[in-house]
Amino acid sequence: MQAALRQQALGTKAHNGNVSPLQHSRVAMVARPARAPVTVENRVAIRFQRLGRKKLPFYRIVATDSKSKRSAAPIEFLGWYDPLKKETNLNAPSIKKWLAVGAQPTDSVRSLLKKAFVIQPDPVKVVVPKVEV
Repeated sequence: MQAALRQQALGTKAHNGNVSPLQHSRVAMVARPARAPVTVENRVAIRFQRLGRKKLPFYRIVATDSKSKRSAAPIEFLGWYDPLKKETNLNAPSIKKWLAVGAQPTDSVRSLLKKAFVIQPDPVKVVVPKVEV
């Protein structure tokens, strides 16, 4: 009795040996329309997209429209950064392509790209003390 009620609640037929109770019949696949190309109205920003959970951050590096929210759909994924393990994975050719067409990285992404030598780091100024004779 309980098995019949459970099957009725799940909306399945009795198990007769050739079809399991949770197997569904095939549904015809519907062709999805092609994705429209992304048009950018404003400048492109290369920035972090925060993932992970509370107190365990994980960041994706993305190229996105500068006026969109941090969690908005990006134009392209360019890599990731794990601040807890200090690991990065960068798609350097794509990052250089976006920088060549005018994308502006945020300050934190810029410093990460400099550490990874994707962009030229600032020259180090060496100060030599003057010796008085």
